Amino acid sequence: MNCRFNLFIALVLALYLTTANSTSISIANNAYSNIVVAISPDVPNTWSETILKNIQLMIRRASSVLYRATEKRAYFKDVRILVPESWSNIRANLSTWETYSEADVRVAPPRSTYGNTPYTVQSGGCGQPGEYIHLTPDYLRTATDPNTTATYGQPEKVFVHEWSHLRYGVFDEYGYQGDKKYPLFYKEPNDQEIQVNLCSDTPPIFTTKDIITQGPCKIDPATGVYDNNCAYQLSPAFLPDSSLMSVHSLDSVVDFCKEDQALGHVFDAPNKHNAMCGGASTWTVITLHPDFAMNNNPPNDVVFIEPNFQIVRSSGSRFVLVSDTSGSMNDYNRIVRLYESSRRWIKYDISDGSKLGMVQFANNARILSPIVEINGDASREALIARLPVTAVGGTCIGCGLQKALDLLRPGGPGGVILLLTDGEETDRPFINDVISDVIKSGARVVSIAFGRKAEDKIEDLATKTNGKSYFIDDNDSSQGLNDAFIGSLTYQPAVSADQIVVLLFQRQYQNVTETINENFSVDSTVGRNFIFRIDYTQKNYLRSFSLKSPSGTVYTQLVYDDVAKVAMFKLAEAEVGKWYFTLTVTSSTVDAAAVHVTSQTRSTTTAPITTECYVPDGNTSNNTDTSRVRILAKVMQGANPVVRAKVKARVEMPSGPAEVIELLDNGASADTTSDDGIYSRYFVSATTQGRYTVECEIWSDGSAYVNVASFTKSNPRTRSTTSRMTGSFTRMADGGSFKMAQSVSSSVDNYPPSRITDLFVVDVQNNPETNVTIQFTAPGEDLDFGTASRYEIRYSPVFNDLRAVNFGSKTDNSTLVQQEHVLNGSLQPLESGSMQIISFVMKVESSSSEAKTYYVALRALDRSGQAGTASNIVSAQLYPSGDGPASSLSTKAIIAIAVGSLLGCLLIAAIAYLIARKKYLSYDEAKTRP
Repeated sequence: MNCRFNLFIALVLALYLTTANSTSISIANNAYSNIVVAISPDVPNTWSETILKNIQLMIRRASSVLYRATEKRAYFKDVRILVPESWSNIRANLSTWETYSEADVRVAPPRSTYGNTPYTVQSGGCGQPGEYIHLTPDYLRTATDPNTTATYGQPEKVFVHEWSHLRYGVFDEYGYQGDKKYPLFYKEPNDQEIQVNLCSDTPPIFTTKDIITQGPCKIDPATGVYDNNCAYQLSPAFLPDSSLMSVHSLDSVVDFCKEDQALGHVFDAPNKHNAMCGGASTWTVITLHPDFAMNNNPPNDVVFIEPNFQIVRSSGSRFVLVSDTSGSMNDYNRIVRLYESSRRWIKYDISDGSKLGMVQFANNARILSPIVEINGDASREALIARLPVTAVGGTCIGCGLQKALDLLRPGGPGGVILLLTDGEETDRPFINDVISDVIKSGARVVSIAFGRKAEDKIEDLATKTNGKSYFIDDNDSSQGLNDAFIGSLTYQPAVSADQIVVLLFQRQYQNVTETINENFSVDSTVGRNFIFRIDYTQKNYLRSFSLKSPSGTVYTQLVYDDVAKVAMFKLAEAEVGKWYFTLTVTSSTVDAAAVHVTSQTRSTTTAPITTECYVPDGNTSNNTDTSRVRILAKVMQGANPVVRAKVKARVEMPSGPAEVIELLDNGASADTTSDDGIYSRYFVSATTQGRYTVECEIWSDGSAYVNVASFTKSNPRTRSTTSRMTGSFTRMADGGSFKMAQSVSSSVDNYPPSRITDLFVVDVQNNPETNVTIQFTAPGEDLDFGTASRYEIRYSPVFNDLRAVNFGSKTDNSTLVQQEHVLNGSLQPLESGSMQIISFVMKVESSSSEAKTYYVALRALDRSGQAGTASNIVSAQLYPSGDGPASSLSTKAIIAIAVGSLLGCLLIAAIAYLIARKKYLSYDEAKTRP
């Protein structure tokens, strides 16, 4: 059951580990610092003291668990706990840089898919960091109760399990009931015995009496293992040392699975970690992480490994607007557009309670306004009066950053710097001269590149401070600039669900015909505080306006703020249904208008459908095969995913027309998990040096639904699947921008097809010859874009033949499927994202009278012959001619199960004993587990 790690997989994993991480977590001298645990404002303070006590207990104990599991390489030193403003009963310092939206661990109401089970959102591949750990208030309230620890394990091990998902990008090393990709059972290649799909250093103690049946429990003829009606519980005598990613709920488990003999990794078990990481052990992936690679943080004897906790309370965000007023800002009317967008942002968008200071820079810098709290119209107008309106001189970005730090420093670390510039640096200090001071300050930089000649280093500055980047084209209206300002508000304190402002529609109109006709939907989750807003360049550009409700009421009156160049129409509550608007404009080649439609949740008890759009892998990319650009959109209602929505990303290119790509939530290629509400796609067209701007449009014609599948109380391994239809809805979300550091030759084939990770066997027919049917999601010509050229399908009775390092090599003794062997389907790929089914004949010689397991894997090749990495490996059960599997469990198994049912009292007593001993194993698993 052990294997040796090979160089090929090391290289594959090294490609994954180049991904940027937006967290503030740091490690030095083996100690993790700046870990943020944030509590949602939707969590009442009823159990606040218990929740805080158990958070600290969990992480304090987890520190020693992590220190032991990483062989003295890491422990937790500094943890910040951010409590909501409503938790007035808790003593806390004021927060500085901590925010709920960027927190590493989030305490929030449960997601129906998981109930109170802790989980980590993972949208990336092997070795790529997760987004955050989700813990529910009820889990934390009862984390140390016997019933909770019997179900999930000790809280400290639960935390290390989830931390490993979050920080190191490893996955679960166990199967899920009813999951064809990651089943509960499999056949071990060497002895052909049915095994539990786990990674552990000792074989699981498991017999037929450990089977839990939920219907007729039979052997699946296609795979030769127990079907979906069968589950299991492990014997209390099973006391392995590993793995924390597999059986972390057992008290005996203290290690990760490793490549060595003592803690041998089960590389052939069909679990998610093996599928995502090519069979490499969790410990191998962890040691390749930058925290430990190249001998970073080597084993160290540390006497005191208890973390320090700081409890802080949201206190309103601190912003400093740093504006370029060099002479080039007169070009393309930039200084005027800056004034107008800044004015809109201050007057309408930034919330009361926020604090804002302002700096301008040219050859040098000066403070326009100290940091003041925004509280009502008077404070907003006072700030607007100080906005810069003239531009002259050179460009000293470092000067502006230094003044911003001067404003932020008295308030402690943190804050947000909005840096807007249009040119290259001409005067010292340069960005490189001050970047270390900015990073040490804890401030985030939101960089706004105004025009294509803006300084290249500002995206790097945003990346290194965990900020965002935006690009404003000189030929666009002020819409992009407005979006950039609004995007900075991500770093404001979290609000409860009923205060979230949802963007229903957004579009910019420039060089259009005189009449614009559009529509959008107001769904049942929103409608309160409805605002239809038009930003314009000239008031006389807008000739007429009408807005028609679903019931036919027509509204034509707008309220104008001509200084800010904004026109608005408001309703206290908007009807549910499709709305239509007509906008008549004056024909013009220079004027423009942008429409925004926003609303809040209709009911304070119902969360709205919300969306995010982002490029998760940093603000700068080389977009090679080792640095791939992914675009993601998250569509949720509260904590629950919205699935089957239509999601498209529009990417404005450095030159030429915009490109639109569809994002998918299918669990293939760029998308890690199907039906989790995260829609993903690689963007392979970023080949030209320059800046790219991303926007996502999300809608449903009624086919989307909220995934509210949940665990059954009788058995935590079983999910009951239900859904709630969303009706029609529309949403928009800005995704910021990213920069291509250099152009990529168009004559070079930069990408192979994506690796297939969702292959499974649909059916096996053994008479009169062996016919196997497989299913998978088609990759593309380039990653998940386009259509690949052909498939290479291989099968073998030897598992190792089909591992990626051997697939198609001279050491591979597998059989290649030819087109004449195909009965249904084709070796010709379908378009990327399509579900593909292929049936083929296995040419095998069966001299044995016993059933035999064969293994199947495939890869796609593109037109230039580049091959994708070999897929996950699946098994097919072959029987001698005329034979088949037993139709159900063996007689011995049936007797064992019957006896177990008759001795119900003894079984209950035994379970009670196991709970008391904390050895009873239940899994926090769901089919859609990230």
